[in-house]
Amino acid sequence: MDGRTDTEVFAHLYARLGRPFEVVSTLSALVGEPPAAVAQGVGLALATSLEAQALIAGMHATVRSLATSLQANNERCVGELRGPVLWSETMSARASSFGDRDLFVCATPTRAYDIDENRVLVAALNLVRRSAKDATDHAHGFLDDPVLRHARSIGTAANRWLDHPSLSGVSTVRPAPRALRRTRTGKHRSTYQPALDVLDLASEPVGTADLARWSRPLVRARHRVLLGLIERLEADGRRTVPELRAERGAVLAGPLQFFAGRRDGHGLGGVFLGPLMIDVPTGPVTDRATAEAELRNRADGRPSFLVLDDDDLDDALVRAVEVAGATAS
Repeated sequence: MDGRTDTEVFAHLYARLGRPFEVVSTLSALVGEPPAAVAQGVGLALATSLEAQALIAGMHATVRSLATSLQANNERCVGELRGPVLWSETMSARASSFGDRDLFVCATPTRAYDIDENRVLVAALNLVRRSAKDATDHAHGFLDDPVLRHARSIGTAANRWLDHPSLSGVSTVRPAPRALRRTRTGKHRSTYQPALDVLDLASEPVGTADLARWSRPLVRARHRVLLGLIERLEADGRRTVPELRAERGAVLAGPLQFFAGRRDGHGLGGVFLGPLMIDVPTGPVTDRATAEAELRNRADGRPSFLVLDDDDLDDALVRAVEVAGATAS
């Protein structure tokens, strides 16, 4: 087919994904690996990223510069005042204490750490911890690998910082857009920039070159078919193919459905243009007739078309129109 490398083909498809997308399910559908394996790879990439390392390495300085707010707590004070007196509460407290005139209820100011900026920090630490867990939970036979050991140490450090007295009481909620904006623009933004960097990375934690290598040769060949069909459908401005999106293990784009295919060969694999199944050979090709027979067998009664070169993609579009017309009639 065309002279583009597998990485270039994958990069074009990846750029067409609708943003934002759910990372594990979308990448699993695109690269053809089980969600558990993709989650492990994504976790390893994020836990050992420069962003995660910078966050953990800077935590000693970060916890000394945490943003706080003042919060008033009601406190019973005897013989002393620790803040403004709440007279209504004081009189009620004295009435239940035999009229002790040395008893006061004061609004005592305390530092509050459960604020937007610290929720962003806790969310980033939680993400690093979960990523390290995903990377190492199912790698029991490889835990001596230095990369996995590094991921586990990063996760352990993140867990330790989450138990820090200043952070242990901070809500572990997903930061709202408003909280992220406040953190990015606030006066403490430099303190929280490493946490923001980790959260930004989480939306797309693995580069396209690495993702392309996750795909088997058969899946890479199917990527070429998908991209070739998209480009031909959009040629000369005839139509615009929508952004790619993942749904129930398939990648969808307008009339196109892409199935990467399972490693065991079961289930669907190839590109569907309407009812037509378009695919490459799954094994060595001795002659076209044999490869077409093998594809018809896999198609299980569906109309099918074999792609061996770029010219076949043009013919596949013609065949798809014929099949759609026959189906409509």
